Amino acid sequence: MIGKMFFATILATATLLGSASQNDAVACSKTGGCAMDVIHEDYNMRRDGRADKAMRAGQDNIEAFRAFQAKQKAYSAGK
Repeated sequence: MIGKMFFATILATATLLGSASQNDAVACSKTGGCAMDVIHEDYNMRRDGRADKAMRAGQDNIEAFRAFQAKQKAYSAGK
């Protein structure tokens, strides 16, 4: 019984280790590197207004969450 569990553990570990390195090299194989893609995307988002829109949406979410927390606290205190 212990031998089967040990074998299953070794097999599972080998499978996980084998599959973990399969996608590492695929992440970025460009000559210029993926960092430049991030820099260009950031620049483009700031230039065309998507960054401001995302910041406003994030701020709206924060305000809604705080209002929700206040209502929860008021409801809990009223019980």
